[in-house]
Amino acid sequence: MVLKQFSWPYRLLVVVLLVGIYGFMRQPVVLVDELKAALESKDEVKWQALTATVEAEAVSKKLMQGLLKLKYAADWNQGHRADAMTSYYGALEQVDELSVKLAGTEGFTHFLCGDLANFPVLPEKNMTGCWLLEGDLSWRSATQVQVALVNPEQGWRSFLLLERDGLFAWHVAGVELPVDEMLAAYQKRLQE
Repeated sequence: MVLKQFSWPYRLLVVVLLVGIYGFMRQPVVLVDELKAALESKDEVKWQALTATVEAEAVSKKLMQGLLKLKYAADWNQGHRADAMTSYYGALEQVDELSVKLAGTEGFTHFLCGDLANFPVLPEKNMTGCWLLEGDLSWRSATQVQVALVNPEQGWRSFLLLERDGLFAWHVAGVELPVDEMLAAYQKRLQE
């Protein structure tokens, strides 16, 4: 073995360095596991602490408002003007409540999978990928990691962005959603 050529203090230093590197590389995986545990246990306090910087509530609110405008326009163009106005303004009153749920443990998987229109109904099959926070972890830099999550039904890719705080602490920094695909699918759904 190569380490036998060096004296014991250097061997110890190499072992400590390797353990430190392993610990550093393992921390994003630990954070994703904590997120999964918080979702499964419906622990809102822990969830909010882990995702405080994501601003999922504001993003989901904007997305829901966009979906409502699409529905309003589709209903209006089909000649259902009274129904369009009633359903739009009625649903608009519920957007705040829904966006809070989508940012919490109850709806984050819908948010992350880009399936806002079907919230709170979970898919009956294909409970894999983004629905279980299972994805491919890749390093963007020494301080940033992204977890690529795939919606198994649509094939959409969402990204959970993680950033390092200090030496071993990590937090959820953001989410990249397939917004164009989400809006196009909803528009197609409205036209059917």
